[in-house]
Amino acid sequence: MKCYRQKLLLVAGFFLALSFGSQKSNAFLAIEEAPPLSYDMKTPLEKLNEKMEWHEEKPFGDESLAMKITLPIGWNRYETESIETREVTNEFEKSGGDQGGDIFRLLVRYSTPARIQRRSEFRVRSIEINTLVSLQNWFIELLLQMGFSPEGITIKSPNRLEAQYTLFEHGEPMVTRAVVERSGNKIILAEYMVHQENYLAEKDEQIKAMQDFHLTNPSKELPVSLKSYAFVDIAKFEYPQSWILYSPGITTIERMEASVINIKGIIDRSLQTMDTLQLNGRIDVTIVSRYADTTIEKEVVLIGQQLKQKELLLSDKMDSVELPKLNDKIIASSLNTYHIIPPVDESLKSNKFSAAKASQMKLADYEYWLAILETQGRYYFIRLLTIGREEDFKSWAENTEVFNVLLTTVAPVNDQIH
Repeated sequence: MKCYRQKLLLVAGFFLALSFGSQKSNAFLAIEEAPPLSYDMKTPLEKLNEKMEWHEEKPFGDESLAMKITLPIGWNRYETESIETREVTNEFEKSGGDQGGDIFRLLVRYSTPARIQRRSEFRVRSIEINTLVSLQNWFIELLLQMGFSPEGITIKSPNRLEAQYTLFEHGEPMVTRAVVERSGNKIILAEYMVHQENYLAEKDEQIKAMQDFHLTNPSKELPVSLKSYAFVDIAKFEYPQSWILYSPGITTIERMEASVINIKGIIDRSLQTMDTLQLNGRIDVTIVSRYADTTIEKEVVLIGQQLKQKELLLSDKMDSVELPKLNDKIIASSLNTYHIIPPVDESLKSNKFSAAKASQMKLADYEYWLAILETQGRYYFIRLLTIGREEDFKSWAENTEVFNVLLTTVAPVNDQIH
């Protein structure tokens, strides 16, 4: 214990080294390990276009699902629009926390005409999500649940991802080119599947088809509703309505604080107590006036002291994370991420909602993210404490996306009032 407390004394000093290099984490990032997706085609584009035809689809009459599809001439369209249930458990795909079952909705399906070789197939499916999660992290979760690795991947934008992998349909290897797009609270997964034996002969058509596929009118709405919190008339930010807001009250506009907390609990609300709840994520926001007797360095030391009081120890500095697009009034910004070691405390020992079993009495892995934003009149210190990505990827992905959304919605109003 003495040795542990001596290490805790290093927390404040460790924070002062935020801008300096240190050992990076080896956290799981499957997408970064995948090679770039190849777009090489041997067939000249003019000849390829002669072989293809356009299809316009609007499944269930839903404008937000309307799409344009390019396929080789002569493919057959199946008239069925159905719901298919997957055996794989994937928390991102649940339509509700207590409803269970994972469902993809089959929107569109085409296949080659009957032939001696195994037919190629094109299908588009959608799934509803009820949480904030980036398209990239949703796809990583899908990879983890399905148990395969991408052979190539390209992230075109926050709302479009393209990948290639091999699926086994009825025991047969199908080389699959996929496009993942978002439309409101739905993730759209389009897949062009070619039997491995036919892949080289159909590769160019597959690449062209998936390059051309796109939603024509995707919804820009977020999958969850946001609430707004205002620090009087100085600044404001937004957060998901499912998170709990805590504010100690504003006594001076020189220093204001608020927190939003992500608590997970058991499904049966009648049995819910503090002992059955689990802290999966927390975001703390502190706004300090530039006219107060302080500096960024002093505030960072203060944050380190607060961590020390909670007996939380920062471990290795992790890979750098890119900040999202911020408000135009932000004149400077930085973001650093760390592993954090929780104390040997029963409430933090094992996350009830992760793969770690309580019987293992294993310290849950947590991460600590610190963003510092500067405006003409104030400093913003925004901190995320989240369950680690290797401990509970789904919760980590939700927490970090909420953190990003909160950062993008931080809006100074009357910034220089003091």
